[in-house]
Amino acid sequence: MKRIAVATFLLVALGTVIPAQQASAQVSVSVSIGGFYDELSPYGQWVDCSYGECWIPRGVAAGWQPYSNGQWIYTRYGWTWVSNDPWGGNPYHYGTWAFVDRYGWGWVPGTVWAPAWVTWSYSDRYVGWAPMPPTVTFGSTGYSGRAVVVNEAQYVFVPTNRFVGTNVTSVRVEPQRNAEIFRQVKPVTRFEVSGGIVRNEAVPVATVQRAMGSKIETREISSANTTPRTLSSGGVGKSQHVAIVAPARDVKAAHASRQGAAPHAAQTEPQRQQQQAKPQQQARPQQQQQEQARAQKQQQARPPQQQEQAKAQKQQQAKPPQQQEQAKAQHQQQQEQAKSQPQAKPPQQQQEQAKPQQAKPAGEEHGKDQKKEKKDQPGKDEPHG
Repeated sequence: MKRIAVATFLLVALGTVIPAQQASAQVSVSVSIGGFYDELSPYGQWVDCSYGECWIPRGVAAGWQPYSNGQWIYTRYGWTWVSNDPWGGNPYHYGTWAFVDRYGWGWVPGTVWAPAWVTWSYSDRYVGWAPMPPTVTFGSTGYSGRAVVVNEAQYVFVPTNRFVGTNVTSVRVEPQRNAEIFRQVKPVTRFEVSGGIVRNEAVPVATVQRAMGSKIETREISSANTTPRTLSSGGVGKSQHVAIVAPARDVKAAHASRQGAAPHAAQTEPQRQQQQAKPQQQARPQQQQQEQARAQKQQQARPPQQQEQAKAQKQQQAKPPQQQEQAKAQHQQQQEQAKSQPQAKPPQQQQEQAKPQQAKPAGEEHGKDQKKEKKDQPGKDEPHG
């Protein structure tokens, strides 16, 4: 019995120690603004704005707004945004969004985690939300004061019965109706802090369940591909106010340090491709020099006659097309003239013709003449007619 009691005591002790270790590990994890630069730079550009440095996404559709490409789920931390954007969900759980002149919507970095940094407007028929302004701060115990209301054009509205578990892009009400709907809804802003973690439960679950006609399932936070972080991991102490965005000087300092320590971290994808292409461009002149040297060696190894022919061929190729045609026609004309002229006799035949004829003896020639004369005259012994 004593052994069983000791074993039970050890198991209970381990059960109390392990969660404490996990909690302390979660608290010790700090959020780095520099890490956001590495993560988001391939998907957009960093620009100077009134809040320090803002990230502008690249390649978004016309009329795009934050918190519009994804869906809402309900977790133990309240209404949680699940992003379908290619850059992931961190810009919806840290920092907030602001409309930047000349660029459109830009993300302002922050280090405090939340399931979604939005303010709400809702009714039995519609639910709407908009990004929290970067200037908002609240106490370490949460915010439940006056509703934060922004320009009606910054809201995204959906029917209340399609609010949960549906891609917003497929059910969003036309933005042209925002002014009409805005007069029918109730604005509300509330953030609670429990266990050192920010929660967003401003829209009553009962209202949404009544409109949907069914109970809303509480999903695991892992379904949103994010991990909750305590205020302390975001650099907020117990006696400090919670700021949604980091101070502008800190953001600029982080940006400068990332550029100085690792310039590639803040490069966009086209810049990174250009950087990778530079060694190839530098290697091309060397390859061309090697090819020229190889061709020169081959040229020097040819017999003199082939070298002259190759040289003449290069000169011919270097001429303008008109001169090349003229040279070709002249060459053909010379060939035709050469064919029309009598062919020169072989040297041996020319030598035979050039040899002097040998002189024959005079008597021999005289005897031949006499024989010819006798043959022409009629003979004495021949009878006459």
